[in-house]
Amino acid sequence: MTDIPGPDGSGGPDSPYDPDGSPAAVPWRVRVFVVAALLPVALFTAACLIYNAPASPVQVRLARPVNDVMGPYFSQDWQLFAPTPGTTNDLLYLEVTMRRAGSATAVQTKPLEIEGAIDRTPRERRWNPTKLPGVVLAFQENAADYARQSGQIDENYPADERAAQHKALLKRFTPTFEELQRFLSVRASSLYPGAKILAVRATFKEQPIVPFSQRYESPAPSQPVAGVLRTSWMSYVPGVAD
Repeated sequence: MTDIPGPDGSGGPDSPYDPDGSPAAVPWRVRVFVVAALLPVALFTAACLIYNAPASPVQVRLARPVNDVMGPYFSQDWQLFAPTPGTTNDLLYLEVTMRRAGSATAVQTKPLEIEGAIDRTPRERRWNPTKLPGVVLAFQENAADYARQSGQIDENYPADERAAQHKALLKRFTPTFEELQRFLSVRASSLYPGAKILAVRATFKEQPIVPFSQRYESPAPSQPVAGVLRTSWMSYVPGVAD
């Protein structure tokens, strides 16, 4: 058994005191370890303080790195709205006009459903949370809203006034469609690497969810897919995927 030395320096070779009775210095490895362990805690504490602080020039300047820290793990992202659950599956199809590598001929791809893979991302990559499904959900809501208002114009306005009303409606939704244009450009770039992408187009559709009471029927009930909105062709935004 090792003797426990006293403040006077007496004791065994493992004494935490120097021969003159003063406490021995903490090894440098221990100090480095403690600093490395406390640094993430200090950075997260600082991020919490800035995130919850009143609006100020400093907060605005640091908003982006702070949100990168707080957003993925500590902000709420509601995708299930009780007490009324969703009754349809939203579908988003992407079409691309492009020239493949080494070809001068422009080709148009078949519509490719891209929302399903995005919705599965949080479950398949739990170690790296993403809010991308929420972005697509916002596009779906805006598309349905645009289609609804466009239909109301066709129903309620005389034929000679509809063009002006549709133009005004499109102007109100232009920021949304510009954001969708950038989003689709990023997805097209990741799906068709090496191709020269010229334009993108989105088609929004919906399909009723099979009621729980019918999910085990044989044959399975058919759920028709209904179109909601198809955008016009939008020019590819170069560099947005970088």
